[in-house]
Amino acid sequence: MRLDKVFIGIMLIFIGLSLFMLSTANVENVKYGGVVIIGPFPIVFGSSIDMAIIGLLIAVVMILIVLALLR
Repeated sequence: MRLDKVFIGIMLIFIGLSLFMLSTANVENVKYGGVVIIGPFPIVFGSSIDMAIIGLLIAVVMILIVLALLR
């Protein structure tokens, strides 16, 4: 296990949580979405179809980047 990758992962989580806490958007109008990649299979979820499509696009880009880096 490489400690630099662990550190980058922890920092990304910290930055994401910090941005979430700093946002002052109206709570009723917040849209959210996410992607969980387990092996080659992305699991996409979101509060609206638009956010799910954006999550799916992000998952495809992430998978392509990983495939490009592993070659």
